[in-house]
Amino acid sequence: METPEHNKVADFTDLRQSPGWAGFLESLGWETFRTKNGVLVGIRKSLFGGVAKVQRPKTAVSSDLEEIDQICKKARIMFVKFEPALGQNLEVLEDSGYFSSRFPLIPPSTIFIDLTKNEPDLWKNISRSGKYSIKRARREGVKIETYQRPSEKVLEEFCLAAGEAAKFKGFLPPILADVKKKVELFGDKSYVVSARDAQGELMAANFYLGFGDCVWFLHGGTSNKGREGRWGHELLWQSFLHFKGLGYKALDLEGRDDPRFPTFTKNWGGFSHFKEKFGGTDVQFPEPYIKLYSPILKLLNRIYGRIPL
Repeated sequence: METPEHNKVADFTDLRQSPGWAGFLESLGWETFRTKNGVLVGIRKSLFGGVAKVQRPKTAVSSDLEEIDQICKKARIMFVKFEPALGQNLEVLEDSGYFSSRFPLIPPSTIFIDLTKNEPDLWKNISRSGKYSIKRARREGVKIETYQRPSEKVLEEFCLAAGEAAKFKGFLPPILADVKKKVELFGDKSYVVSARDAQGELMAANFYLGFGDCVWFLHGGTSNKGREGRWGHELLWQSFLHFKGLGYKALDLEGRDDPRFPTFTKNWGGFSHFKEKFGGTDVQFPEPYIKLYSPILKLLNRIYGRIPL
């Protein structure tokens, strides 16, 4: 259902359309292109044929899709995956030969926090248990530190805590080299916010990137010892206040569970419940779309129905 809050979200240009993200893709071996209207396209070539992805452009019109078509055909791409933003006209995609996919590459649902609200209103939106956890963390002497353009030492410490959390939850941990590259590309728009106990030991930390008027939570983690406390609640709350003070208008908590894609989000229940304690606007992006170029994939798709791409 479209609401004024959802219209606000649709006004932001996604991080994955930023120049910094294009640079990050290139560091991973992708080629990047932009249409005349600025839509970012990533292409990855291999011995078996290339693939392409277009992730959350504000909107793509017919002329953009024609340019993407030309780019993909020239590069002999097997298929292109298109993940729409809220403002995308889906009929334009379907008219250009795209059909829906059951396999997203990025979080298909998220929660946006409106940082234009004043502090009392932001606090009011937090659940009772969330407020209790914040106050408990304060009683236990939590110390919050924010690092803009964090140093390698800070990133190493962050990745250690995030790695412990990933191992506990069965997720892939953030790779130090990737996080360092993001800091290099986003500069002063990169942040680590950490929570330490009264003795100064790191309990939890989050990594954020800013672009335009929005900031994105990308990685986070709580150390093994930190899971015994409520450090993450005060950490996230203080992140709200810090980014609000920097002038950002919204914070994307980057991901929550989505019943449309139970396999992709099957282990997301715990952190989704955590994020829901902080209020915000639930956002469900349109399902991904795909267009096939490979004659073999087209044949398999006709024979077996929609292939798992």
